[in-house]
Amino acid sequence: MHLNEFMKSYAEEIKGNYSEYDDERSVIIVPLKDDRFQAVIAEVAEKEQRINISSKVCDSEENLDIKELLMENHKYPYCKFTLANGFLKVESVFNTKIFNEELLKKVILDVANLADEWEFKITGKDIF
Repeated sequence: MHLNEFMKSYAEEIKGNYSEYDDERSVIIVPLKDDRFQAVIAEVAEKEQRINISSKVCDSEENLDIKELLMENHKYPYCKFTLANGFLKVESVFNTKIFNEELLKKVILDVANLADEWEFKITGKDIF
């Protein structure tokens, strides 16, 4: 799997910015409506045969309505809210065996849009 190559190509396609962390992880700054942006990280774990797409929403210390977030999880087929490393995030995880570029493009945009929507709803800012 050449996830970083895909991410670089997709960043160019959407006129976003691409950065590579290492062989298994990279980030795209996804341009969104209203001159907003959202950083989306893609990680591949070959041994576990999974791809993780994620984006930070806010610091987990923010005033979060966990019940509301859990109810929101049921509305999105590819995304879910998680708490990890001190942040509320939107994530999507799927098996590398079903790697499909069109699906991955949709997931990246869904993660970016949902994270940005909730970032603005919770903080009123464009932080991540």
